[in-house]
Amino acid sequence: MGFSLTAVPFSRHLKSRFSFNRFWLSHHNTILRSVVDRIRTSIELKVVLQIAVDEVADLLQVDRCSFFWYFHDTHRIQIMCESVPSRKSGIHVTQRPLRAANLGYYPMETFGSLADAIAQGKLIVNHGATRSPIGAWLQKLPFFKRSVSRTKTPIFGSIANMLVPLKIQAGSIGFLACFSEQPRRWSAVEVELLQSIAQQLEIAIGQAQLYEKSQKQAQRERLVNRITAQTRQSFELETILKGAIAQLLNALAIDRCLVHLVEDLDPPDPAGTAEYLHTPLARQSILREKHLYEVCRPPFLPSVVEFDLSGPITQWVIQNRRPVAIANVAQDSRIGQHNLEYQQAEIKSSLVIPVQAGDNLYAILYLNQCDQVRYWSKNDQKLAQAVADQLAISIKQAHLYAQTQQQAATSEAQTKHLVETLHQLRLTQTQLIQSEKMSSLGRVVAGVAHEINNPINFISGNLPYVENYVQDLTDLIRTYQEQCDQNATLQHLGEAIELDFLLTDLPRILTSMKSGADRIRQIVLSLRNFARLDEAQCKLVDIHEGLESTLLFLHNQFNDEIQVMRNYGQLPLVTCYPQQLNQAIMNILLNAAEALKSWQGQKTIAIASDFVPATAIQPAKVRIIITDNGPGILQSIQSQIFDPFFTTKEIGQGCGLGLTVSYQTIVNQHQGRLECVSEVGLGAEFMIEIPVNQTQP
Repeated sequence: MGFSLTAVPFSRHLKSRFSFNRFWLSHHNTILRSVVDRIRTSIELKVVLQIAVDEVADLLQVDRCSFFWYFHDTHRIQIMCESVPSRKSGIHVTQRPLRAANLGYYPMETFGSLADAIAQGKLIVNHGATRSPIGAWLQKLPFFKRSVSRTKTPIFGSIANMLVPLKIQAGSIGFLACFSEQPRRWSAVEVELLQSIAQQLEIAIGQAQLYEKSQKQAQRERLVNRITAQTRQSFELETILKGAIAQLLNALAIDRCLVHLVEDLDPPDPAGTAEYLHTPLARQSILREKHLYEVCRPPFLPSVVEFDLSGPITQWVIQNRRPVAIANVAQDSRIGQHNLEYQQAEIKSSLVIPVQAGDNLYAILYLNQCDQVRYWSKNDQKLAQAVADQLAISIKQAHLYAQTQQQAATSEAQTKHLVETLHQLRLTQTQLIQSEKMSSLGRVVAGVAHEINNPINFISGNLPYVENYVQDLTDLIRTYQEQCDQNATLQHLGEAIELDFLLTDLPRILTSMKSGADRIRQIVLSLRNFARLDEAQCKLVDIHEGLESTLLFLHNQFNDEIQVMRNYGQLPLVTCYPQQLNQAIMNILLNAAEALKSWQGQKTIAIASDFVPATAIQPAKVRIIITDNGPGILQSIQSQIFDPFFTTKEIGQGCGLGLTVSYQTIVNQHQGRLECVSEVGLGAEFMIEIPVNQTQP
């Protein structure tokens, strides 16, 4: 300021006031403009208020000048800033830093009898002394009669005080207050000056509040935009929620921020698991693990373990779907002074916001202050509500994404199942065709065997009689030759037909015929054994008998070029499906024979069998190993040789089902094993293992 007033003794106070009045009347506009210009140097509310109290304190030479708000809803006063001048070398200066003890929230009782006047927004002038003649004269001024409230209540050690109201916004009243620790007669000029400054301060505060509102709105938008960006980067609910509450923790400078997902956890299993999950302990454990996310500021520790999922505030918010702002949890009747949860988490103030969209409540947002009692401002609540609204959208999107993913996974699983089913149907169809072919072949073989069997039985049955008849005739001829004289004609005929040779060779012919008939009977028996039309069910069979029947059936495929080597062990009778097992072994032998056709050098197929005793973990088994010394199988295709329709033959020479049928028969039907070991140039080895005893369906 361009001027300064110095405190004077009370006896000279009145004369000084008249000098100030004359100075004020002559320089009214200059002084007011100077103060207003200083106030308007900033648009930040705290700076504007601080400049105002500094200027007033310096101008009026008071012991303390403060600005405070009175809030109608909470009936509390918040001192925003104050200025305490001190004398130093005869010059008025302002101390820094401010005395923080007087800043903050105060109950109305702190202001004693001034409380009612403050609540009504009246101009308060307290001289702190008995009325003087000039004071009586001042009371006759019109504005004193209308607006002045006189009290004698000390405030923060002051005796005299003057409080000028500023009605800026609904719900609260601002006061520009001057305090004096000594009695002081506030002149009408001083009151008018302070009111003029208050009027200009109202304008500055309105502009600062508008700026502050825009800044806070921008802050809310930035925070919401960051949360929105996180939502776009990830649809994982945990990532979204943790990121949002971490940013909200920093934006509002709170100590704890926790989000509780409110969802039904009824499990799909209606049996004993569901009964267990309905117990409080199990539900608490599941919810804490999947539905509670918290961030906190050191030195405070996480409070998820102490969090009560069915606490009073949680239940109130669920029922009422409205925010709850609690400045002091100890004074809230729903929580009480001895709530263990809040005591363990050291919570002093709490702001609880429902995260909802329409009628759907997705979660509850908890903002907790632990280091001090906090009165949640409207901006705090607006910012928390904006975050809650965005979280509701994010949670809904995450749920929709999860449902989409689940539907996609379900569709994929169904598609995979349909593909597998179609593949299985094709395989089953092909196997049925193959089985029908084998069945038809078996019927043909059985029919041929039956048709051959009848005449060969007739031949075999009559050969002994023919042999006896020939022997009798031979004896008769020999006797006739010995007893009767032969004429020339008979002798000539005997020589012509070589009677002696005929009599000698005829028994040999009969013996050969008998041997041939026996061989035919064995072939017929082998054909019937391979076909086994009467043995479609699981029964006890001799594996070696089946092997020999199959080898006999494939004798024409082997020719004389392929040597078959046998090394049979002692095997028990095996419970199996004979026809299918013979077909599986035949397919493997055919594969070996076809591999050897184009192979140069000695061609050998070796068949070995042995018994695998039972152990503690597996039943008794029989093992059959079929080995060839052909070209072998490439390592790159060994894993595909049992796949349906896989073949290395040229088009039209194979359908790729032989080994597939063998695998299905041995592994699926007989619960056995079929493995192949091969190296290029060293042949291939197929190992078959089947249990001795089958479990019949």
